[in-house]
Amino acid sequence: MQLNQRTVTAVISAALLSGSAAFGQSGDAILDLLTKKGVITQREANAAREQLDVQNAQTVEAYNKVKVSSWVNSMQFFGDGRLRYEWRQATGNAGTKATLGFSDNADLDRFRYRLRFGVKGDLLENFSYGLRLETATKSNSGNVTMGGNALSGGPWAKGGNNAIEVGQFYAQYKAADWLTLIAGKMENPFMTSAMVWDGDLNPEGFVQKVKFSTDPVDLFLTLGEFTYNNTSAGNNGFKTIAGGNDTWMMGAQVGGKVKISPEMSFTVAPTFYVYVNPNNTAGIFNPTLTNTTTAAGFGDIAGINNLTVFELPAEFAFQFPGIHQPGKVFGEFALNTSATERANRTANYKGYGDQNVAYQIGASIGKNKKKSDWQVKAYWQHTELFALDPNLVDSDLFDGRLNMQGAVVNGQYMFTDFLSLGVTYANAHTINAVVPTLNGAGDMKGNLSNYNLFQADLNWKF
Repeated sequence: MQLNQRTVTAVISAALLSGSAAFGQSGDAILDLLTKKGVITQREANAAREQLDVQNAQTVEAYNKVKVSSWVNSMQFFGDGRLRYEWRQATGNAGTKATLGFSDNADLDRFRYRLRFGVKGDLLENFSYGLRLETATKSNSGNVTMGGNALSGGPWAKGGNNAIEVGQFYAQYKAADWLTLIAGKMENPFMTSAMVWDGDLNPEGFVQKVKFSTDPVDLFLTLGEFTYNNTSAGNNGFKTIAGGNDTWMMGAQVGGKVKISPEMSFTVAPTFYVYVNPNNTAGIFNPTLTNTTTAAGFGDIAGINNLTVFELPAEFAFQFPGIHQPGKVFGEFALNTSATERANRTANYKGYGDQNVAYQIGASIGKNKKKSDWQVKAYWQHTELFALDPNLVDSDLFDGRLNMQGAVVNGQYMFTDFLSLGVTYANAHTINAVVPTLNGAGDMKGNLSNYNLFQADLNWKF
């Protein structure tokens, strides 16, 4: 018996609409089979296919509750959560207990959490986008301390540091295969480390990335113009107000990755950072790096005056023979070429312009990508007082301070593709006890002679 096109369409439509999504996707295969067996003609199959396409589109439209604009090509939700136990212990410099209110042996232990959630994707015409929300209000930390509201609003109160804030919001345009333009609040675009940039910092401004890839080497250039501070002062219509210029941080990095073999490479990326209008306001932009606490000659030196920082990160990647695990040897050197002028701007530390160098050297083995992966990393870090921007350095490992040196050890293990455990230990001590370690820069009080940190993190991504 020869079935007509209406009958075939009705039968297949009922099967597709009542069956699973996988069966619905096999409509073309069913029509091809019926045509091959001679049940229907090719013309009837084509007509049935057109009608099925219309019916499926109507079904999707009826049941699809999420509507997106036609210029959105893709949308991907992503995020991660972290539960942390943290212990910090510090010992103050001699003579600072009475003058700065710092205990000779202070301990701080707490449970903390962090949540980050976002969406990213592609738009038409080579545009893409990203948005990430995260806990906490500080620029250099997404951590929320459990019970940290000091009973303001009752125990376990919401608000304050529990707030959900915009961590990243950017637009990206791939102008050519070799050129990418980014604007907004974004992930740090430079090859660097926590010695120079806290990993939680997301600079705001504009970035241009150029990359040329060949078989033996990848060359790249990254330029960044970041609005470090935007002041409300300016021209009021009658005269220009003093200190009315915005502060910008400019960065330029040029580098290359030499592919020695499929499992071995060497990457180096010299970088310069300069600041435009660093003297315009008080606080961290103070034209004179005075001390907020002058007792015993110690205090804050958090200004960004006279910072012209040269940074040289490098990395040698290879495969460990016999155990089939990736390894890395990495290092970083930084020099503030304006350190003498920076020291001379201070009230008490003129003549210490030689405190201008920072460096890091370490190694790692393993990776963190899927279930049963593991990684161990260790490095030594040395950061002198006038070498780096004190507002950018990592807030955890050395308590966000300069004039410190010490060792960091970290281990990671992946229980599943999405769940991992990380353990970190750091120990640091003062490089030069005559100059401060930036009192007030971190979570511990006073100037430090010795510092210990232990963190245990349970991380999951989704």
